[in-house]
Amino acid sequence: MKAALVIHDHRVSIEDKHLRPLEHGEALFTMECCGVCHTDLHVKNGDFGDKTGVVLGHEGIGIVSQLGPGVTALKLGDRASVAWFYQGCGHCEYCNSGRETLCRSAKSAGRAGLRGGQQYFLCGGYNL
Repeated sequence: MKAALVIHDHRVSIEDKHLRPLEHGEALFTMECCGVCHTDLHVKNGDFGDKTGVVLGHEGIGIVSQLGPGVTALKLGDRASVAWFYQGCGHCEYCNSGRETLCRSAKSAGRAGLRGGQQYFLCGGYNL
């Protein structure tokens, strides 16, 4: 698949990237569009260290094109967003009070390496 990767000298290149098979609880989105925010510019510019090989973009829209076993909240053809906040632990005081983004185990699309700046996007977790 094609992906917008950070390459040497803080540049971006559209490259081919391997897509692994779906696992239990995961869905595959065919991405229609994806935003690049200032956090992505920080990644590209090396402000968080060397991120060579990282895919940019972490907020996008896609169509569900494949479902792994165990996915019940989505169906093929659904349009869904890949939001910045990806997953909290689901049981801490923050998750149970509607403040999931403060969860100490939170995963965000950017920090978890879940990037939308590619043709296809694998997504999984308890929210599917």
